[in-house]
Amino acid sequence: MKSRLLLIVALLCSPLSFLAQAAGGSDTATIRDRYVVSLLPTAVPAMEQARAQALKFASSLSTEGNWSDVDYTGTDRAVWVTCDHLERVAIMARAARLARNAGHADEALVTKTLLALHWWIDKDYKNSNWWWNEIHVPQLMGEIGNLLAPQIPPVDVAAMVTIMKRSDWEHGPKHTWSGANLSDSAAIQIARGCIEDSDATVAQAFNRMYQEITVVTPPEQGIQPDDSFHQHGNQLYNGGYGMGFAIVSVRLANLARETRFEIPADRMAILVNYLLDGEQWIMRGKLVDYSTLGRGLTRETKVLAVNRGSVESRRGLGGLIAVLASNPVPRQKELLTFAARLNGTPGAAEQSGNRHFWYSDYMVHRRAGYSTSVKMLSKRMQNAELVNLEGKKSVHLSDGANYLYISGDEYTNVFVGWDWAHVPGTTAIQGTLDTGEKNPIAVTGTTTFDGGVSDGTYGMAAMDLARGSLTAKKAWFFFDTSYVALGAGITLAGDTTHAVATDVNQALLNGAIVSNQARGSVAAGTQSYSAKGGLSVLHNHVGYIFAPDSNVTLFSGPRTGIWSDIGAGPGTPVTVPVFDLWIDHGLAPKDAAYQYTVVPNATEEQLARLSKTAELVVLSNTANLQAVYSPGLKLAEVAFRQPGSLKTPLGEIQADHSCLLLVRQTASGWLVTASNPENEALTLNLAVKGHKMAMQLPGGNLAGSSISAELK
Repeated sequence: MKSRLLLIVALLCSPLSFLAQAAGGSDTATIRDRYVVSLLPTAVPAMEQARAQALKFASSLSTEGNWSDVDYTGTDRAVWVTCDHLERVAIMARAARLARNAGHADEALVTKTLLALHWWIDKDYKNSNWWWNEIHVPQLMGEIGNLLAPQIPPVDVAAMVTIMKRSDWEHGPKHTWSGANLSDSAAIQIARGCIEDSDATVAQAFNRMYQEITVVTPPEQGIQPDDSFHQHGNQLYNGGYGMGFAIVSVRLANLARETRFEIPADRMAILVNYLLDGEQWIMRGKLVDYSTLGRGLTRETKVLAVNRGSVESRRGLGGLIAVLASNPVPRQKELLTFAARLNGTPGAAEQSGNRHFWYSDYMVHRRAGYSTSVKMLSKRMQNAELVNLEGKKSVHLSDGANYLYISGDEYTNVFVGWDWAHVPGTTAIQGTLDTGEKNPIAVTGTTTFDGGVSDGTYGMAAMDLARGSLTAKKAWFFFDTSYVALGAGITLAGDTTHAVATDVNQALLNGAIVSNQARGSVAAGTQSYSAKGGLSVLHNHVGYIFAPDSNVTLFSGPRTGIWSDIGAGPGTPVTVPVFDLWIDHGLAPKDAAYQYTVVPNATEEQLARLSKTAELVVLSNTANLQAVYSPGLKLAEVAFRQPGSLKTPLGEIQADHSCLLLVRQTASGWLVTASNPENEALTLNLAVKGHKMAMQLPGGNLAGSSISAELK
């Protein structure tokens, strides 16, 4: 052991470097310098924290190079505690490099860092989950190797390079390298090329990365034609793998600027569009919409971490985009506004509008004071996944999940206490997660009428729900200060033992609950209401107004759950305060229906007024036709599930094919926006108040998207 320490000290004092010095001003040297800078904190508090952590780890390191409080026998595929050792080495390497950059190298810290690094290299720990061995451990090796250059012994450098080469996108075992996994692997090779001082290695990785920044042809994984992101099959993953892909892509583009590795202009345009027309829509502040996280939903506290792994915010998406937009790029002003919003810059403009992602059966509706989304299921999409024990109860996450965000804290870590048959917005069989399907998780939908229509400001989403023997027709109608949810044809066939319910919202309990059918605040526990006399509920600045025929149940209070029951988290019970509001359709319903209005940022006075005089009018709620009208906007939103007609305040609207429509009166006629939710090309013949038009709804990559036209 003593000889090992003496060897390390001797090497630290040696003028020899494990790197052949790059030619002055070489592009690889530039990449290496920028890469190292990107790993280091710049704010004094962050630097002090890094040093304090490093000294703490150094002081508790054994003379052999390990830590007594690290479990070196860990086998968990999702949370591999053994890797804590290498994470600590990376923290120590950062602190050592900071000291060296400041001109007062801490040789004692470096010696212990190298000792701990050699322990890992010598043991070469591996996990049964390939990701740790081929992505995360090589990532950490790349960081440590570049931070400590040129102080690592050559024999350990060679071993580190060998470990990093396990991240090989061309020869991975039984899995396809694409999307986020590919971008991570490219970044690892760039870090390796910097360690090896190999222009060819760096160039190959940048080239492969840029090939991945492309709009794919479905069902390929990656950036879809609508700027949604798919990974692990046809799964919406903008907030999981897609967020990782965005962060790595922007980071590498920043590293390569003004070098021969610079991102080509056409790839930069694709990346910018993905950021602004994809990622921007799923985020409110730093919050990522839970519908885009996939199995990440089951990870305690981590679902908000868009700056994951960063030493400070400049390595998060907001900081990276700010750097990207500091140079001439397409849509530069929009990028700067997006970055300002992510970074919490005072006065940053809020995003407002509506966007339908036709390749992912997903809609986002945003106003300055709130954001909401709907995630649906069709023959084109997979509902969820169960991987590495994560996602054990994710049966209903695509059955019309409707999350609503105002502060962004509405659902933080509530999932451990969820009733998973009560995913907000969904209609589901109660008391079980058995839908009657062979595998209700990782299932592809069976229906085709699932999609949305959007003019960029307003929108409507609609889906035909079919899960086992349960069927329903569901639709959401989005306006400015409120939106309406409708359901019809709700039928559970061949099952007389289970009830069916539509969950309105299941979130963290935050403050008092007020109802027009209760004196004072609603008491904790379970309350049942008949809406015959009209029912409204107000909780956490959100109002809910129900149709007179609704049977509504409210639960408020503590619920206890275990993270390991839904994912790979800890097995200790956790209690969270829950607000759960749902409509009970009873046992084995046949052709049941529901109707409710959601009012974000509501007050008691506003809710009382809207309960008496609705701002939105339901024109139809049947299995064939669902429609809502806004008198203030003179806008009708209509879901025709078969050819038909509808009398509206704008005049009679007729359609010769199933479709989704927005019809808004203008000074000279009507602005009509239409889509085919079956995602096929269609010649749609319409009439409004006797005025006829034919609309050519697109096929190919635009099938399912919306087309607008003036009708006079």
